[in-house]
Amino acid sequence: MSGDGPPRYLDANQIVYLPAWARYAVMVVLGVLALAACVAGLAFFFFPANYDKITPTLSIAQTAAGAFALVLFVLFAERELSTDKLLRKTDVFLEQQMLDGLRKIEIPQLRPGVTVQAEVVRRASTVHGGRKDIFGANYDIRLDDVKMRMWIGINVKRLSVIYFVKVADAAAVDTIKEKFHFTFAGAAKLGYDTHYQFADINGECFVSIWSTVMADRVILGNPSEQLFWIQDVAMMTQSFMRTAVRERLDAYTSIEPGPL
Repeated sequence: MSGDGPPRYLDANQIVYLPAWARYAVMVVLGVLALAACVAGLAFFFFPANYDKITPTLSIAQTAAGAFALVLFVLFAERELSTDKLLRKTDVFLEQQMLDGLRKIEIPQLRPGVTVQAEVVRRASTVHGGRKDIFGANYDIRLDDVKMRMWIGINVKRLSVIYFVKVADAAAVDTIKEKFHFTFAGAAKLGYDTHYQFADINGECFVSIWSTVMADRVILGNPSEQLFWIQDVAMMTQSFMRTAVRERLDAYTSIEPGPL
């Protein structure tokens, strides 16, 4: 998410992980050091001649205990951000959270006060995960007789959105770019990079509009980032759909949107 924030001195997303054996070894050493320093510091209370050693000994214990807590944090941080965990978060992001955001879209010129219907397009059982491509999903959005398809992909911190618009020929690319200027000009202010490409697949001509943005933080590991980008994509899609309705453009192709 754009904008400057306070410095983050302890961020699980930026930790360089040691091998498991090394982390456990460091934990044992720090734990023993902290315990030994505490015991020694308490023991010095019974020997007046050693009172001057109490403060530095307890300082060592405090430092060792703090380092122990940091290493413990690293251990649990890796479990939280493991590949398997991120893949599950990807599924939830695409199939639940993003879908819920898209279902809040309204098209007042069609039916004021009514939101669209949105569903994830399921694929054949032979496709791993049952969605589309490696890290994205297709969505089917409808309201009355108006319908469109789109593709959304998330690669941990990179977000991609793809729309297909039916056209007559390659000459329509500039027209499509002009009609959706305000939709993607606004997105560009947040870092979206948008490209337009003509394609003819199985006799169906369309313009692929691919818009990609790289987030400052890992989207999947940060709830506030997730909410920000979900709502931003929903807002961009609402603008796209309203423009398509106003300009009488068909954004529902038989070819499912996705990387070409």
